[in-house]
Amino acid sequence: METATQERTSRGYEHTTAPNGDVAALSIGVTQRVIGPLTELSIAAAKEHTRLATEIQILALETLHESHAAAMRRLAAWPETSMDPLHLCHRGWLEALDSAHRALMVMGTTARLVTQSSERLQAAAMDAGRRVREALDSSSSLREGARR
Repeated sequence: METATQERTSRGYEHTTAPNGDVAALSIGVTQRVIGPLTELSIAAAKEHTRLATEIQILALETLHESHAAAMRRLAAWPETSMDPLHLCHRGWLEALDSAHRALMVMGTTARLVTQSSERLQAAAMDAGRRVREALDSSSSLREGARR
C-alpha cells in the first residue's frame, strides 16, 4: 500500500513538473532570444556614440585650427592700422562675415553628423525591435502548442 501511494505521488509530481519544466525552458529560450537583439542594439549605440563623438571632435579641432589662423592674420594686420584705418575696418567686417560663415558651416556639419547618427541608430533599433517581436511571436505560438 505504501508503494502505491509513493507511486501515485511521484506520478503526480512528474506530471506537474514536466509542463513547468517545459515552460521554464521556453521562458529561458525566449529571454535569450530577446536579450540578444537588445544587447546588440546597446553595442551598436555605444559604437555610434563613439563614432559621433570622434567626428565632432575632429570638426572642433579643424575649427580651432581655422580660428587660430584667422587670429594670426588679424595680428599680422595690426601694424597697418595707423596707415589705413578704413581698410582695417573693411577687413574686420570681411573677417567677421567669414567667421560667421564658418560658424554656420560647423553648425550645419554637426547637424548632418547627428542626423546621420540618429538614422543609423533608428535602423538598428527597428531591426532589434523586429527581432524581439519575432522572438515573442514564436514564443506565444510555442506556448499555445505546449498548453494543448
